[in-house]
Amino acid sequence: MWNGDGTVEVNGFRVFYSEVDFVRKIFERQPETATNIRPKNQLVKNAYMNNLLDLIDIICLAPQELTEEELRDAEKTLLELAEVGFELDWLKRKLEELCVKKKKMETRGARVRELDRMIVAQRQVLLALEAELKNEENEAVSHIARLCFDDVV
Repeated sequence: MWNGDGTVEVNGFRVFYSEVDFVRKIFERQPETATNIRPKNQLVKNAYMNNLLDLIDIICLAPQELTEEELRDAEKTLLELAEVGFELDWLKRKLEELCVKKKKMETRGARVRELDRMIVAQRQVLLALEAELKNEENEAVSHIARLCFDDVV
């Protein structure tokens, strides 16, 4: 239902027209999401729906785009929404998956840096060994070479 203020009512929430499809998808795929919501004040309900949409936007980001603080804030927002009656187990799982991906990414990043340092160190050792080998070869060649008459006399 169009409200004349740029919002549309979807499942008891007034959302901006640009968000209607997103909110409808939430209720189509997760119909239990707001069945137990306690606030009855329309403004409060709208604020919570905006928080939910913001939270979903955050969870859609790639792990490297998020800081630890943003992930903690997302967890707090999720808890606040659950406290007022939103059923968000589905979203909690997604947030947990995102946190795990972030941790794995950081762990892998540290391992990549460690391996890179090891490779650099091994290249330096290899270069030193190659230089030593070259010196040994040069000395060996000079010791096995035949002497000429002028070298002897």
